[in-house]
Amino acid sequence: MVEDIVLGLLKEIQSEFTEEISRDAKIGAIEKRIAKGSATMADVHQYAARLGENLSAVLIEYLDADRLPDQTLYYNIADRIVRPMLEDVHISINDTAIEIQKIIDEASGIGLNGIRADFPKGRVHGLIDKMVEAGEDYPKWLGEPVINCTESFSDDYMKTNASFREDAGLKVKIVRTAEATACDWCKNLEGEYSYDDLPDEIYARHEFCRCDVTYISEKDRIRQNVWTKKTTAIDDRKNYGL
Repeated sequence: MVEDIVLGLLKEIQSEFTEEISRDAKIGAIEKRIAKGSATMADVHQYAARLGENLSAVLIEYLDADRLPDQTLYYNIADRIVRPMLEDVHISINDTAIEIQKIIDEASGIGLNGIRADFPKGRVHGLIDKMVEAGEDYPKWLGEPVINCTESFSDDYMKTNASFREDAGLKVKIVRTAEATACDWCKNLEGEYSYDDLPDEIYARHEFCRCDVTYISEKDRIRQNVWTKKTTAIDDRKNYGL
């Protein structure tokens, strides 16, 4: 019985989520910018947030208590519906980020490939645990926490690739842009930072935070080998995959 409920709900949620994404004007605009070659890294965060907002709305609608056995979101239901949906979103965000990075790199003459960030299993399992532990209040964990989680997928991509590019010898800066209605805490974090002088909370975000965190990577005349600590001219590319 539960097996049938899970499979049925998952198919409905996947179908509705796909429909919502296809109708989303902001996502459509990002896809057009990618096609035209004008997308920026800021589009990655916006894409992640919009996927999260759509996923959250669909989960709240289809995981309504009246659709669940005993009007309860049991762990096996949440884990087999919420987790795979977030896994799919994580793949989409990384795919989009890599595609956008390629556009930017080609224009800058950089030949590095984007790296997929690891799926944060611990964070997702923690979120599912909170949903289940909340009892009848579980819907609140399908709201903003889900969106915050998908935003973190974008942040993880930025963090992973900024580190990789810095190690490869590119000059990397992290840029945090506060949204228009940002709180004082977020406004204080706004700015452009060199990679070796980052605030501890540069990637942190609170609930309802829509601040954008991206990176800039540029060719640098001199770089340092992370293993030998010897500097090497940037034109010696083959050892770094550039």
